[in-house]
Amino acid sequence: MAATEPFPRVVDDVTQAGIDAYAELSGDFNPLHVDPEAAAASEFGGIIAHGPIALQSFLRAATEWLGVEALPAGTSVAVVYRAPTRPGDAIAAEPRSVTEREDGRHDVEAECVKQDGTTVVSVRAVL
Repeated sequence: MAATEPFPRVVDDVTQAGIDAYAELSGDFNPLHVDPEAAAASEFGGIIAHGPIALQSFLRAATEWLGVEALPAGTSVAVVYRAPTRPGDAIAAEPRSVTEREDGRHDVEAECVKQDGTTVVSVRAVL
């Protein structure tokens, strides 16, 4: 897909198996992510996903839109985490605005939103 096409809406399902796999890959075994008892006793009241898991639907949408396997050099992505993501959530990347710049790149604003409409991540990117 070329950047001239509409920015796609991509949905990712969050699972405990995916969270555990990310913990293995990243080495981040914070109990909030992998220990149900410790997470239940926290301010979050249960397991929450690592931040990049909540952002994954946006990253997949961006690479699909650009027609590439990885974001190109020079890409910038700024995020604000707004709410926790939990196992069982379906996170959708929803574009809010896409503006072409004079240099041919694009300013993209999007939100990663879970099934109940809660924004979990706000994204501003230059692609």
